[in-house]
Amino acid sequence: MTDRRFRALISLSSLLVVTACNDGDPIWATRAAEDPLDNLPPPVSSPPAQGSYVLLNSDVGDYIGAGEDYLYTKADSLISVTASDAQLTVEIDGDEGWTGQFILPDTYARLENGAYPNLTRYPFHDAIVGGLSWSGEGRGCNTLDGSLTIDTVTYDGDTLTDIGLSFEQYCEGDSPALRGQIRFDASDATTPPGPVVPAPAGLWAPTQGSTPASDNYVYLVSEQDDFIGAGANYLYTDETATITVEQTDGLLSVSVQGPEDWNGNFKGMNFLADLEEGYYGDLQRYPFQNPVKGGLSWSGEGRGCNRLTGWFAVDSVTYDAGAITAVDLRFEQHCEGNTPALYGEIRWAQ
Repeated sequence: MTDRRFRALISLSSLLVVTACNDGDPIWATRAAEDPLDNLPPPVSSPPAQGSYVLLNSDVGDYIGAGEDYLYTKADSLISVTASDAQLTVEIDGDEGWTGQFILPDTYARLENGAYPNLTRYPFHDAIVGGLSWSGEGRGCNTLDGSLTIDTVTYDGDTLTDIGLSFEQYCEGDSPALRGQIRFDASDATTPPGPVVPAPAGLWAPTQGSTPASDNYVYLVSEQDDFIGAGANYLYTDETATITVEQTDGLLSVSVQGPEDWNGNFKGMNFLADLEEGYYGDLQRYPFQNPVKGGLSWSGEGRGCNRLTGWFAVDSVTYDAGAITAVDLRFEQHCEGNTPALYGEIRWAQ
């Protein structure tokens, strides 16, 4: 799973969703099985029973979806849907980032139910026929053939309030397909979860006696072959280094200037104004993280992860008039999907 370097900024002007057959099965046949890429979730064959979502099924050999399945809901991603005349724009900012464009033939004034075949790549399509394009993660078709089916669409005046559609696209005339289902329901009030409280048992913690009983410190434990810590342990206190901690808009930034220099960033969910106590899991590299989950990054000595997975846990945190006054935080990160970990604990108070 790659970091999202080509994300579109997400507009929250409207929210979206898709329909399935009456029996709850997907509206296309199940594709052949394939080996999943590292760190991707198991294949998804059907959408949730209700709520807004985007479901993508990618055949083996499909360039855009890389042969994987993806499911996004309002609980785990930002999903934006904007309708303008007979054009629908869909944007996803989640563990991956995607943009979809769907436009009906120019004889339509707005989106309507129906099947729309023989579509080519938007915006280079034939206006009489219509067009589509689904791209993301730095991948897009040069040319494509596809189709779109709108099963349900509802407006309140000129405002789109509900739509269910499915689409299919083939890049460069190839046989592998990307298929998608989209459902938007303006009444879906689902919100992402916050940090897990209390933090799960069994998370990494320093061994007894390895850190000071009091005073500020940053303690790092690097497993063999971890790129960032180079397999060594490091302990910094106010006597051996300058430790700086700042927190703004849910982002905790840590700087260590000592025998080695390090920088750490720990970002909470996008709806948190300040970091709260609890566990923040399934994280990617800050600032390319899924905004509704948060992110982290620890780097220094000229070394940083291109992509990473990890977690952090805020064991305690205090504020005074909005300014952070103390924090106790642990974290774990893995670079490039590798097994060796870098662990760390930060304990700081003014």
